[in-house]
Amino acid sequence: MKRIDNISGGTFHYTDDISVLESYYENKYKLIKAGNTDLVTLELVMLGNALDFIAFADKTFGIKLNGNESSVAVFDEVLDALCRGIVKENLFSQSGTDIAKKAAAYLGFLIIANIGGEWEDTQDGIALKINGRTAYVEEFITKRLVSGSPLNVEGYYNSIKPVK
Repeated sequence: MKRIDNISGGTFHYTDDISVLESYYENKYKLIKAGNTDLVTLELVMLGNALDFIAFADKTFGIKLNGNESSVAVFDEVLDALCRGIVKENLFSQSGTDIAKKAAAYLGFLIIANIGGEWEDTQDGIALKINGRTAYVEEFITKRLVSGSPLNVEGYYNSIKPVK
């Protein structure tokens, strides 16, 4: 990895306001474009995808998503609308794969912000490691969008939550 200055990678908090996270991401992106390629991490890539999905939901549906647990139910509504578009308008063949990846990143973002965990690159794909368990959020999202899986986001999210 190439680094052209001594700027530290820094960290962000998933519970920060979305505008703070967007600013953080934009600053890192500028540094990466300037040649600081060691700033490229799985976590940063997934943050960028999650932020892209948040912007997509706002632009396409006028729905404001954030990192609060209350967004889990709202996210399910967005997926319902996407599922109808994918099945009825064949959206998946055009841009659905990208949408599914970004939606999965957003679901991971919600889980990390409210439950905890971290992104992990496994042999089977990108997953979340949560309390010693592995969750393949992209697989869940793809099944949800393509086959209309009966498991909703709230059910999936709650199945990951530790029992109190």
